[in-house]
Amino acid sequence: MSAKLLGLRIRERRKALGMKQSELARRCGISPSYLNLIEHNRRAVAGKLLLDIAAALDLSVAALSDDSEGELARTISAALRGDVAVEADRVFELIGRFPGWSRLIARMQQRIDTLEQTAAALSDRLAHDPYLAETLHEILSSVTAIHATATILVQTESMEPLQQRRFQTNIHQESARLSDLSRGLAAFFDRLSEDQAAHATPLDELEAFLARRDFHFPELEDGRDDAQSLIIGAEELVSRASRLLAAEMLEQYLADARAMPLAPFSARAQECDFDPLRLAQSFDTGFDAVCRRLAFLPPGRGLPDFGLITCDGTGAVLLRKPLAGFSLPRYGPACPLWPLYQAIARPHVPVSAILETPERQRFAAIAHSRYVSPVAQVPVQRATMLFRRDDTDASARPPLSETVVGSLNGPVIAVGLSCRICPRTGCSARREPSLQADQGASGIARRKPDRA
Repeated sequence: MSAKLLGLRIRERRKALGMKQSELARRCGISPSYLNLIEHNRRAVAGKLLLDIAAALDLSVAALSDDSEGELARTISAALRGDVAVEADRVFELIGRFPGWSRLIARMQQRIDTLEQTAAALSDRLAHDPYLAETLHEILSSVTAIHATATILVQTESMEPLQQRRFQTNIHQESARLSDLSRGLAAFFDRLSEDQAAHATPLDELEAFLARRDFHFPELEDGRDDAQSLIIGAEELVSRASRLLAAEMLEQYLADARAMPLAPFSARAQECDFDPLRLAQSFDTGFDAVCRRLAFLPPGRGLPDFGLITCDGTGAVLLRKPLAGFSLPRYGPACPLWPLYQAIARPHVPVSAILETPERQRFAAIAHSRYVSPVAQVPVQRATMLFRRDDTDASARPPLSETVVGSLNGPVIAVGLSCRICPRTGCSARREPSLQADQGASGIARRKPDRA
C-alpha cells in the first residue's frame, strides 16, 4: 500500500464520517499533529496504530490498506509520458478525490496502449509477414510478364498468327494468375483487419495454442505425459508443422516440470525473489529451463507475471510470451538494445538491464545465451530473455557497483519494439527511419566516420 494513498484515504474517510482530527487522534492514542502528518503522507503507519485507525474509522485493515488503487495509479502515471505540465505528484490525490474519473482515465490509457500495440503488431506483420512478401513478389512477377509480352506485341509490326496467338495466351494466363493473387491478397487484408493475430505461420499457431492455455498445462505438472491428447484437441494447431512444434514444446515443458516440481519451485522462487541464476543453482539446471518455468507459472496465484522470448544466433524468434506493456516482434528483428542481443555476443554470460519503453514503463530483464550443439559440430546458439514489470522505486534500487551481475537489475536503458515503429530520436542503434516520429531526412542518427 502506498503511504501517499493510505494517508489520503484516512483523511477522506474521517471527513466522510464528520470526524475531527482531534477526535480520531484521541481514539487512536496519538496527538493531532502526528495524525496530521500521517494524513499528509509525512509519516508511515503500520502495526497496532493501523489497526487502531481502521477500528476508529469503522473499516477493516484490508479495506483501509487495499492496494487496488496502486495499479490504477501506475496506469494513470503511464499516461503522462513525461508531460511536465501535469501534476504527476498529485496522482494519488486525484484517485482519492475523484475515483470515477481516475478509472475512466485508466481505461482510456489502457485502450490507447492496446491500440498502439495493435498498430505495432500490424506494422510488424506488414513489414515481415512471409505470405504477404511472397504474394507481392508473385504479383510483381505477373505484372512484369504481362508488360513484357504486351510490349513485344505492340512493337512488332508483323508477327505470324501462331506466334501472336502464343503471346496472347501468355497474357491471358498471367492476367488470370494476377487476378487470383489479387483476390487472395484482398482476402488476406480482410482477415488481417478482422483478426490482427491471424495465424500465418506455424509459430503463430503455436503461440495461439499457448496463449489460450495461459502458457500453463496442469496436465503435465504431475509428470504424466499427456502431450498428444493436448495436441489432438487443439483447434489452433492447424498445420503439421505447428503440431510438431507443439509436441517439442510440450516435451520440453514436461522435462522442466519433472526437474523443477511446481510446489517446491514456486516456494524457492519466492525465497530468492525469482532470481533465475539462483534458481538454476538450486535445482541444478540450465538458465533457459528456469526462465521457461518462471514464464509458465500458473496465473492467478499471486505470483509475478513474466514475459519470455527466445531466439537463435541470427535473432530469429523461436518462442515468445508477451507481457502487457512490453510488445514482442512477431517476425522481424526487435530493438537491438535489448539484453537478448547483447547476450548473443557474449555466450554464457548473463546480461541484465532495466528497460524503459517509450511509454515510460519499466521492465527488469535478464538474458543469457549458450551453444546447444556438440563442440565438434558447427556451433548452434540459443538465447533467452526473461522480463517482468519493474515497480521498484528508483531511489531504492542499489547502485550499479552493488548490483549482482545477472540479477533482475542493472542499468536503465531506453528501448523500443523495433526501429520501424520506435518513436525515440537520436538512437545510435537505429537501423531504419521510424513511422511514428519525425526523424528528419533520414531518420537515422548520423555518426562520425570511423578513423583508422
